[in-house]
Amino acid sequence: MKCLKGFVYLMIVMAVCLFSSQAMAVSPWFVEEMKGEEAILDPGTTTYCNKDFMLENIGNETAEVQVVLGNGANYAFDFLQPGETIKYALTGGYAKSGGWDEAKGVNIEEARIINSSGTNSKIKVHCK
Repeated sequence: MKCLKGFVYLMIVMAVCLFSSQAMAVSPWFVEEMKGEEAILDPGTTTYCNKDFMLENIGNETAEVQVVLGNGANYAFDFLQPGETIKYALTGGYAKSGGWDEAKGVNIEEARIINSSGTNSKIKVHCK
């Protein structure tokens, strides 16, 4: 009887772990689609661009942006003041990027841009 109770408890724990891990697998970011090669990112949203691109802070507060180039071997965290713009090229040689030195100068097919601001800032992505 003790073995049966132990087995039931084990199954309950495993079921809770399974369901909680599936809930955690859902990305917290909301993907904004490109409309006419542009997208507006609110805080907590993301988009993808497969060309060189420019980011513009169209909000009234400082915006924090995270750019993941390719598979994440190169990435950048930048702060944009209101009205400020910054350009990115799909190469691994971005001066402020972190990541692996072997990936610097490598052509990247796609970037993921994330508005990770905790403020009400908005970022306009120009993917051209």
